[in-house]
Amino acid sequence: MEIWIWFDENEGILSGIAATLVIFGALSTVGRDFVLKLLGFSKPPQKITLAEISKPSPHKIQFANSDGVKIAYTEQGKTSPDLIVTPGIISNLHVLSNLPPIRDTMSGLAKFSRVINFDKRGQGLSDPIAEVASLGERVKDIGAVADAGGADRFVLMGISEGGPMSICYAVANPDRVKGLILFGTTPRFSRSDDYPIGMSDRALNHLSQNWTTGAARDIFFPSISRETMADDTYRALEKLLSDRRSLHQIVEYMKSLDVRDLLHKVSCPTLVIHFSGDLAVPLHMGRYLADHIPNARFLELAGVDHADLASAPSAITEIRDFINALK
Repeated sequence: MEIWIWFDENEGILSGIAATLVIFGALSTVGRDFVLKLLGFSKPPQKITLAEISKPSPHKIQFANSDGVKIAYTEQGKTSPDLIVTPGIISNLHVLSNLPPIRDTMSGLAKFSRVINFDKRGQGLSDPIAEVASLGERVKDIGAVADAGGADRFVLMGISEGGPMSICYAVANPDRVKGLILFGTTPRFSRSDDYPIGMSDRALNHLSQNWTTGAARDIFFPSISRETMADDTYRALEKLLSDRRSLHQIVEYMKSLDVRDLLHKVSCPTLVIHFSGDLAVPLHMGRYLADHIPNARFLELAGVDHADLASAPSAITEIRDFINALK
């Protein structure tokens, strides 16, 4: 995540490079589309527009009750087993169900499982709260969603900031979690003397201070070209997901988050997945997870994305095989 600062400090150089690439990209796009049409192939992916990502979710919005707080969730796919997905730093069921990288990932998973997605308390369609939720409250919310969705025993998948709460739930509820998938995550985000591989406070602050400016797009979604999603659309996406104040509260929560002491207590089969070039949560943080969870399997994917499993079809296949092998 330190690279966020580098991007900010070298904005002028990058803008010049980007302008050059846009010119050559436009020329190459015309030629590419002509050749594809001539050969009878379909055109490249359509643009991601604000209108598209602002649509209501195609999946029914339902609500779980977690100590009086309504937690919004959706179900996708009709086959067992159940797969509950704990979202990353920010979630909104309407927006993310229409954002191609997330939409396509969940569609792939829904081919062989019943996928249950939810918005964490205080986010998206779930009830607003005065202050950022504690780790304990977040863990309770997973159980509330499982109960409401009728998932007695399930596979739990934690993405990015949703990883630590998934680990906590799996350790506390070994009778309900039959398998754990950890994608692009870490047991601790902040750097310390005994965790030197973590992120500096400066890097974490950079995320919240620059939220809604679009500075993070090359960190979270580097494979989505500006031809596919314009910068103003990405900035609008950030505004739809969270305001800067709320994100600052979440970042402050992340600085104190640490579940390293629980890793050796994970008893269920675990699959740790990480993109080799992940700029948001670097690869070595995922390796740390796999090295400290008993019998965990580590799957390194080629690529630079943080949350787009659909860009690596082999990953969806690996998850399917992992789930099918569970008892």
